[in-house]
Amino acid sequence: PVTLDLTDLDAAERAAAGTDILVNNAGIQLVRPIEEFPPEVFSTVLTVMLEAPFRLVRGALPHMYGQGWGRIVNISSVHGLRASPYKCAYVAAKHGLEGLSKVTALEGAEHGVTSNCVNPGYVRTPLVEKQLADQAATHGIPAERVLTEILLADSALKRLVEPAEVAEAVAYLCGPRSSFVTGASLTMDGGWTAH
Repeated sequence: PVTLDLTDLDAAERAAAGTDILVNNAGIQLVRPIEEFPPEVFSTVLTVMLEAPFRLVRGALPHMYGQGWGRIVNISSVHGLRASPYKCAYVAAKHGLEGLSKVTALEGAEHGVTSNCVNPGYVRTPLVEKQLADQAATHGIPAERVLTEILLADSALKRLVEPAEVAEAVAYLCGPRSSFVTGASLTMDGGWTAH
């Protein structure tokens, strides 16, 4: 494995050379009202979650095109399809990633390359666990109430998505039975976007 600083965009592009399957999965989050959101954090979020995926795709495509096959999966979010207050950078980055993925799908189709997004709701990750703890402290309620009453308020299924569930979706999009799936957003949001 290669450890990579995704704010070093040139290194990210170089690291992707020769890639058959690219999964863009980096994410960072800061929850603040827009007027209190630090501009430098906004820039970092967009660098890590939108510019770095662009550079990784750019680095991977020549090899994929050359062999006539490639798979790109972008881990987006329900926030790539819907907005929530206080998450301006994250929502902006995920909406941008959705667009990048679709453009990549259109350009890559004639070269045997698919590009798709996986759009989970809240996944059981350290990033989400921190949000639960922060919001529990802010609202003075237990983390379980934060989960069901705040984070999952719009979700029909009142639980976190497990990382293994997301991994299965990624594996499907990289496998032989998904060769006609491109430019899509595979929603795993417990019914959030069904509203």
